[in-house]
Parts: sequence; structure tokens; C-alpha cells
Amino acid sequence: MTRPDVSVIIAAWKAERFLDKAVASALASSDVSVEVVIVDDASPDGTMAAALRMAARDSRVIASRLEGNGGPSAARNRAIGLASGRYIAVLDADDAMSPERLARLVRHAETTGADIVADNMIEVDEAGARLSGTGFLTSETFSRDRAIDLATWIAFNAPMKRGDCIGYLKPLFRRDALPVSGAVYDTALRNSEDYYLVAGLLAQGRKMAYLAQPGYFYTRSAGSISHRLKPEHTQAWLDAERRFADANGGRLSDSDRRAIAHRRRTLRNVHQLVVTTEAVKSRKLGNALGTLASDLRGAIYTLGFFSRIALGKVLRRKLV
Repeated sequence: MTRPDVSVIIAAWKAERFLDKAVASALASSDVSVEVVIVDDASPDGTMAAALRMAARDSRVIASRLEGNGGPSAARNRAIGLASGRYIAVLDADDAMSPERLARLVRHAETTGADIVADNMIEVDEAGARLSGTGFLTSETFSRDRAIDLATWIAFNAPMKRGDCIGYLKPLFRRDALPVSGAVYDTALRNSEDYYLVAGLLAQGRKMAYLAQPGYFYTRSAGSISHRLKPEHTQAWLDAERRFADANGGRLSDSDRRAIAHRRRTLRNVHQLVVTTEAVKSRKLGNALGTLASDLRGAIYTLGFFSRIALGKVLRRKLV
């Protein structure tokens, strides 16, 4: 068989209801040859059965299943191991893409030599209706095509930050830029796995490009990230920051170091907020006060966050 241009990898968890739409959008890609690799992350529903039905209908679809739930990093690592394309494109199981998107990304990578290409997104609800008349990234910074260096990638990936966050973008990777063997994604992470993969590649000197024209449809589910984060998630971020610094410290520029220091401070603030919130919800007020006292800068951030929530309730406006 001819090697496909792009392998679209899908980590699927309880995706029985919407997996078909995601796969269909990838298979409809024009002017580029594709395969779709679905890895079911040991879902308790009919996700694997749905993936097998799609594979039976179309030889371009590959279906596999993890023996136990390993998270999106483990599922994507399995998918990359099964993929044969020159490029790897990440697609979440509840999202979709336009037919011309992959060809546009590949063309840009071939023209510029970029190892990673990401484009703007269109936010949709769970029924597929657009939530905004603009793209996901709205600032002047991302209003046109541009290169993204490590300092920019870090600066626009601060958790809980208002404004543009480029960590949500779903990248296309040149397969040759990824490790040939071993884990590509950090399996200790259950979220932010794309952030650390891209950051590591940029630290190694790989090139990243951004296209302002949106071609990815990002499904915005109900609920904010602050409601979903748990202390184990934010602690995993802090641990990943240490691993990243240990692995790449010698390669970093002064601007990279400044951006990393700012991000690390932000992560510590968010971790304290999440730990304090969990203690308050559990009525462990002593633990909450102890956490606040352990880091006064984080305490200012946490108390400010709580104050904005309270003010928002009084004003009947969402302030966080």
C-alpha cells in the first residue's frame, strides 16, 4: 500500500455517540491521502464496537483498544505506533475538521519546512452549531499566519488565563520529528499532553507554524476547566514542568527561561486554588487555611479568584 500523507489519530473514551462524525470528517479530507487510527481507551460503552464497524466499512480506518484505561497520552502513543502516514494529525473524538484542512496544513509544512503546523479553530456546541462568528483565537497576535517559537508557545499557554490560549489547538506533526521509538506523549499527564510534547519539540529546535484560517471544529462542552481540575491534575503539571526543565534546561534562551518562570508561578497559583477549593468543598477548613498560608503569593491569587466569583454572583455576571 502507498504510504498515506496523513494519519489522523483519535484517542476515544466513551465516544460511541459522536465518533462517527469525527471519523467521517477526517475521511472526507480532499487533495490528501489519509488513514484514521482510532484507539479506544478501554471505554465502558460501545466505543470499540463503533470503531470496528467503521474499520469494516473503510480500509483506511484502523481500530485498536487499550487493555486498561491509560488516558489520552497512552491512547495517542498506541495510535502513533500504528500510524504509517508522513504526518500525524490529532483529532479529538468529539470534534471534526473541514475537508480542505489537512491538505492546507501539509502544504504549509512542505513549503516552510515546519515540523508542527496548527490552525485556528471554530467553536461549536455539542450539536455542531457555531458558538461565535469569529475563530477561537481572536487577538491581533493570531490574526495572521506566523511562526511560533518556544517563548510564544509558553506565554500563550497559561492555565486559567483570560484571552487566547494556543494549547487548545490540534497540531499536525511531521512524523520524522517525533521519537522513532518509546513514548511520544507523557503518560503521566491526563491533560496538557499536547502542550508538553510541542514544548519539547520546540526546545529541540523544531519549527512550528500557525495558520489563521480555521479548519478545525472544536466542541465546547458545558462546564469550565476550573470545575474539572483536580489536585492530581495540577500536581502532574508541576511535576511535568520539573521534567521539562531537567531535560531541556541547557537549550533554553533567556526569553524561554522568563516565560517558563512565569508559567511555573501561574501553575503554583492554580494548584493552590484547586487544592484550597477541594478542601473547602470537603469542609476541611483547617487544610484550606494551611494551604493558603504555605504560599502567600498563591493565597492572593486564590482569594482574588474567590472574590471575583462572589462579585459575579452579586452582579449576575460571569467574572471568571
